[in-house]
Amino acid sequence: MDQFFKPNYHWLPRHIAFDDFKSGRFAPSGMSMILMNIENHRTIDIILSRRNYFLRYDRAARLAVRTVTVDLYTPYRHLIHELFPHAIIIADHFHVVAQAYRALNKIRVKAMNQAGNGSHQWRALKHFWKLILTPAGLLKYDNYWSRRNFGYTQLTDVEVIQRLLAFNDDLKQAYRYYQDFILAINHRSKDELNHLLAIKWTQLPQSLQKVQRTLRRHLKEIITSFKYGDYTNGPVEGTNNKIKVIKRTAYGFRNFFNFRARILLALPNSYFAINWKNKRTAHVQSQTRAV
Repeated sequence: MDQFFKPNYHWLPRHIAFDDFKSGRFAPSGMSMILMNIENHRTIDIILSRRNYFLRYDRAARLAVRTVTVDLYTPYRHLIHELFPHAIIIADHFHVVAQAYRALNKIRVKAMNQAGNGSHQWRALKHFWKLILTPAGLLKYDNYWSRRNFGYTQLTDVEVIQRLLAFNDDLKQAYRYYQDFILAINHRSKDELNHLLAIKWTQLPQSLQKVQRTLRRHLKEIITSFKYGDYTNGPVEGTNNKIKVIKRTAYGFRNFFNFRARILLALPNSYFAINWKNKRTAHVQSQTRAV
């Protein structure tokens, strides 16, 4: 089957994205990689291991790459600078926002534990966890609902948030940081982002201190993503979810060759699937002419 698709090692798209996914025993590290053309969301290849793979491509092909969209995984940076010297790195928005998202949720859980299991504050913070993590622009300001956790008082989403944040100062600070960060990303505002990251990390709750340092370290990549707003790892993450379904329904594969072929055939926009379809069409036409 591999005869129908062999990567063209003399060419790479100008804008690529890649990410790891769990492949199990096939890869030495247990992780393989998805390589995608981020402009048209076409899967280029499923890679056993990123180690030495890109060296198969001509230097001219690697020099043609202009952007690489990835998450915040640090080892990627050295790999990209070495293999694609003309490319700039774009930090994926989803993974950037997830840094603050996870920190806020961790602080919420800590506030719950401090309040004590089964207490009023514990129950309220547990019940309204989705509300706390919702961007402020999506909260309801004028719709009232009876809230059991607050004595069946008629409250809007915003009023519930105000009561929840009054439980814990660290939670209030983390919530404001999270909302300001989302606004900066949505507005693609360099000034808003710089203003937020100018806060001394020692003034933030412990979970946010690590986030602040990480975001400062990748500041240039995040600002670059404002310019290339359409380039995200969303299509790559979607492909990763499809691979999980393939693994679950197949009940295992004997080797990586079959695993890779099955994935590429399942992706209608992959070069493998397109070439396979063209070959089958040509075969059918030749059989028809023969008859």
